[in-house]
Amino acid sequence: MKWLTVICVALVAGACADHDVNKLAKVRDEVCHCKTASCAETAMKLIPKDTKEPSRKEQRIAREMLDCLAEIYASDRPTTDPDAPVESPAP
Repeated sequence: MKWLTVICVALVAGACADHDVNKLAKVRDEVCHCKTASCAETAMKLIPKDTKEPSRKEQRIAREMLDCLAEIYASDRPTTDPDAPVESPAP
């Protein structure tokens, strides 16, 4: 009976961890689909605010999310190349 309780607790804890990973993965997908920084920042607000230590999977997903965010910020940044073609503002 003691082992059954231990196994049940382990399964419930694993299910909660998978739920957190799935939520974080959904946020990552939203951030990576954004084309603007404001869209990505709005999606980042959906990240769960937990105080627990993140798992390796959660850390990997967070790294992927930050890589997408860095690409979005880089694409929004104006160029400093003096020889780059100048875009005319929309009328």
